[in-house]
Amino acid sequence: MFFEINDDDLHKIRDVFNMFDEDGSGSITLNEFRDIYDALGHFISENELLEMMNDADTNEDGFITFHEFLRLFKNHIHFKIQEKKLMEAFMICDCNGDKYVTLNELKRIMHEVGEYLNDNQIRAMLKDADMDNDNKIDFKEFVNFMKHK
Repeated sequence: MFFEINDDDLHKIRDVFNMFDEDGSGSITLNEFRDIYDALGHFISENELLEMMNDADTNEDGFITFHEFLRLFKNHIHFKIQEKKLMEAFMICDCNGDKYVTLNELKRIMHEVGEYLNDNQIRAMLKDADMDNDNKIDFKEFVNFMKHK
């Protein structure tokens, strides 16, 4: 997904990048990358850090360039937008606000959106999403279900 970033925001992102590019090399090293997460209060294991660094380092040079950092930023924004949309969708489906989507709520929502499914189809849908077999869908199950649809 493409995001427009205005000049002011681009300068702010550049400033953040420069703040963590402690040696001014124009790229972020593994140690500088760790400092970013430490500064954000996210203490992650060395393996997690290496995995994230490798994912971010698209040109595989062992460093994160500004363009790779910008891609990380865009992915983070995309994730936050998707997370918000999923939460809003879940809250619409959770008609009574108990933090679960039940069979009856699923029936109601399907009907409201014009999907006239029979009871067996709706039960199958619930069963596909219900990972812990408690006959209801929590937010984590909802997110997992939506990712695979």
